[in-house]
Amino acid sequence: MKSSQLTFSSVTALLSISLMVGCGDKAAQQPATQQSGTEADSGHGHPHEGEGTHGHPHEGEGSHSHGAGPHDGTLADWGGGKYHVEFTVDHNKKEATVYVLGGDEKTPEPITAETLLLTIKKPKLQFDLLPVPMDGESGGKSSRFVGTHDGLATVMEYEGTMSAEVDGTPYAGNFKEEAHGHAAGHSHGEDDALVWEGEAKELDGLTIKLGHHGKHLHAGEEVEPAVSITRGSEAVSDAKVFNALFSADGKTELAREVATVYEPTTEEEPAHYAQGALPIPKGVNSVVIRFRVVPSGGDAATFDVPVTVE
Repeated sequence: MKSSQLTFSSVTALLSISLMVGCGDKAAQQPATQQSGTEADSGHGHPHEGEGTHGHPHEGEGSHSHGAGPHDGTLADWGGGKYHVEFTVDHNKKEATVYVLGGDEKTPEPITAETLLLTIKKPKLQFDLLPVPMDGESGGKSSRFVGTHDGLATVMEYEGTMSAEVDGTPYAGNFKEEAHGHAAGHSHGEDDALVWEGEAKELDGLTIKLGHHGKHLHAGEEVEPAVSITRGSEAVSDAKVFNALFSADGKTELAREVATVYEPTTEEEPAHYAQGALPIPKGVNSVVIRFRVVPSGGDAATFDVPVTVE
């Protein structure tokens, strides 16, 4: 009986030691941090989700998530779903990063573009982001664009436009950060109806109407120019349309040129080009919207449209 007790105790001790060793090995195999995708090896200092500076980190708060993008950023559409662009900001670094994604809103989609223009409504910012290719991206293509600006130190929910020209085609998409999710896409408020200014223009058999969204334009806010292009009774969707903002005398550039996006006919509005919002400076009572229209296979034409600002 004494011999049996010793044997049972020995077995129990061996099982305990074995379990302790097994648990120790398992703990040793767990990595302290994990990185996935190509950015882990990119060396560009753009950490991944959960590392504190990915989506929209606020000063002293670590990572602050803003939605469905793979980098916890805010998504916007380019070209009716052909591309998606994801806005992220690191206030501590005063740095914005925009990722270009495919139609699935997840897969990196490298593009050939020298710059990507970021326009933010408040605080009013407009600056270029430069390509910083992800690991494995080459041939002048990049799915990541990065830029810094002192104004990005302001901690708030940003709203604005991301635009670029890809292979000769302009793309632009509006985005709006929200504390608990996304609001991507394009919509117009009650006082955001289409307003056409002056008489329609004729260009190479095209009829061009120039104007803007909103019956009342206010200094210190934005104007969203609009252009309708038709050939006969058919809307033209393959033109390239750009717009910029100038002083009332047309000499001083107030907001640099941005690309617009073609919007097909809806129940509320006819087909037109828009989404190229321009910030109106404070203290002005009139400005000039300068449109640059490039018909497919035709020569570019520039039109100046004076508008009154309240």
